[in-house]
Amino acid sequence: MSILSEIKIIILQSKKYYYTVILGLFVLYLCSGIYFISQNEIGVLMRFGKVIDANVMQGIHYALPWPIDKVEKVPIKTIKRIIIDDFLDLPNNTFYKNTGLASYCITGDNNVINISCVIQYSISNAVDYILNVKDNEILLHNMADNIIIKCLLQLPVDEILTYSKIKIENYIKSELQNKLDELKCGLNISFVELKDVKPPQKVQQAFNNVINAKMEKEMTIDRAKGEVNRMIPTARGRANRMIEEANSYKSTAVLRAEGDTKRFSDIVSQNKEAASLTKKRLYLEFIKEIFPKIENKYIISNKDKMNAEKFKIFIEKLKE
Repeated sequence: MSILSEIKIIILQSKKYYYTVILGLFVLYLCSGIYFISQNEIGVLMRFGKVIDANVMQGIHYALPWPIDKVEKVPIKTIKRIIIDDFLDLPNNTFYKNTGLASYCITGDNNVINISCVIQYSISNAVDYILNVKDNEILLHNMADNIIIKCLLQLPVDEILTYSKIKIENYIKSELQNKLDELKCGLNISFVELKDVKPPQKVQQAFNNVINAKMEKEMTIDRAKGEVNRMIPTARGRANRMIEEANSYKSTAVLRAEGDTKRFSDIVSQNKEAASLTKKRLYLEFIKEIFPKIENKYIISNKDKMNAEKFKIFIEKLKE
């Protein structure tokens, strides 16, 4: 076999090898379009940047290889959280970090407090999450910072440290969700918690004293209200008893007066019918009442026929 024939054979073999390699690479290129969506994810299929399927479910799927199709896997069922305890702890903020200054928040009455807020969120719309906003977590952090500062600027420090925790949490959650919906970020705020709200360490004791004094004030007010609530029913019962006694006395007095009136009316009627007899009866009743009270009694018979003048003289002699 000549050298030329051997060269031809080698060239043919080389072409066959290259074709095999190219075919293999093409098959691998086509196979690169196979992708898998896990249980907690949802896929967004885009072709040349346009969304053609926004809800690719769990399982094995196929898309045209890059750069035709692109699949974004979004962990839509994963709960994420951020902790906001430093309002200056942001990327590329190296100036503040080199100063050694602490981050405080100003209240509505010009006091300063430290606050630690936990925000839990999830992805509610995969397309909005991918396309509308870049660096969603940084955006969420900045918006939460602004809303927390705005909320605390509307409240006095005593209210923030005592009984407005739930009110502040609800305000932050509501306002933050509204802002995210306006920007169509595709995020849903599921939970907001104020883990720690306290004044700076240097004035902690003074704030504690004020809070304890306010708590003692509230306890004193509650005890006073309890005493009022206890005494009012007693006073009302006493008043009702006095009213009942007064009504009973009124009824008795009215009945007695009515009885006296009836008796007097009967006497008047009898006097009209038999005046002399009534006069004699009244005289006898008067004598019956007065006679036992007289110490010296003198009985004069009508047979003596003494006139009034002689009787007067007789009495004066007895006195002598």
